[in-house]
Amino acid sequence: MASTRAAVAVLCAFASAAACGGGDRPAGGSDVAGVSAPAAAVDAPVEAATGPVGDPSAQPNRRAPEIEGHGADDAADDPATRDAYGDAMIRGEAALYSGRFEQARVAYLEAMELRPDSTAPALGALRSMVIEGHAEARGDIAERIRHKIASYAERADTQGAANLLAARLALALGETGTALDEARLAVHQMPELGVAWRVLGEAAMAAELWGEAVESLQTAVSLGLQAEAGSWERLADAFDELGETGAAVDAARQALKMTGRDKHARRRRLNLLGCVLKHAGDLEGATDATEQARALGPDDPAVLHNLGALAQARSEPDKALALWQQATKEVAVPTTLWRMGKLLLELDRPNDALIAFKKAAANLARWSWPESTRWLPAYEVGKLFARANLYKEAIGWFEDAQREARTADATREIVSWLGYVKTLSVEDASAAVQP
Repeated sequence: MASTRAAVAVLCAFASAAACGGGDRPAGGSDVAGVSAPAAAVDAPVEAATGPVGDPSAQPNRRAPEIEGHGADDAADDPATRDAYGDAMIRGEAALYSGRFEQARVAYLEAMELRPDSTAPALGALRSMVIEGHAEARGDIAERIRHKIASYAERADTQGAANLLAARLALALGETGTALDEARLAVHQMPELGVAWRVLGEAAMAAELWGEAVESLQTAVSLGLQAEAGSWERLADAFDELGETGAAVDAARQALKMTGRDKHARRRRLNLLGCVLKHAGDLEGATDATEQARALGPDDPAVLHNLGALAQARSEPDKALALWQQATKEVAVPTTLWRMGKLLLELDRPNDALIAFKKAAANLARWSWPESTRWLPAYEVGKLFARANLYKEAIGWFEDAQREARTADATREIVSWLGYVKTLSVEDASAAVQP
């Protein structure tokens, strides 16, 4: 349609990059511990061609993938071998993927200086500033993008571009509902544009609408777009959440096959393949893929988390704990800390578990599993206090968990505990004032 063709030129600054989602989550999804959702990047040349949240202890979560940059290869860590903008984007995405948010912020701001009109580094900067603060800078960057959205919206033939950029901005800001609405408008305006469908898929993933995510991403792949490997990667994630492990494995392999020379993208996709192979019951294949990922990034918290999950699956708790401690040494990854706490409880180490859960609850800004699982750390702390007969202390933690709850089942479970500890707290207070 006419608006689609007219918008393509406008989209060139950001069509190759989209907001992402993903981490080791208590759903039907992967064992990758997520740190953050990398925002946007430039794509490398191609070499060749679950429904609702379930048992949180069964499967861990995946962080967002970043997109590979031009010319990044295993032998090209020297920035002189790559253009400065592409190098800054790759460094930003790699740092964001590993939870090093300040490093990511610096790299994205560098990329913004090199290409002031590009929205990709601006969106990356917004994501990297979530943890470190920088509220004023975030506001300035977001406002700059909103001006660009407004300029697109002034013309009928670029209205779809305005919707698409608005969706990407909302994803970067964590405004899932707005992202979904704007992405749906974008595909209505530009049904022939693959990147619009991919952003809709990413928004659906953020909203935990896994079926819509799969359909949207499949449409994106069928229409074609520059970052096709990234679309297959997201498709693997969405299939995994639906419990369709066979399709997830196929999609993850396809993403890996199409990955260019960016070792960071290869590491992430090998780690993803390890996740879905684990869920498919192939622990040997999962370990092999994840060890390959580790060779490309020995200190990557996501890879270390996944190796820990595999060690736990092989009944090697000490090894799992060691890997998770290494994963959280530099970056307080709350998803990994939550898994560590659960294992420590199994090992009858409640005091150590309490420390892990409290640290996870204190770092919820880094939480990369679906929004519907953010209540878990505070809930576990509340239960530990309740079981230690510290009812007043438990009340506050259960109230924190209730504020984070997103589902009826989670709310019902929390309220049950909250009512219990409030009753016992009143009884204790009454007993204390008896003569």
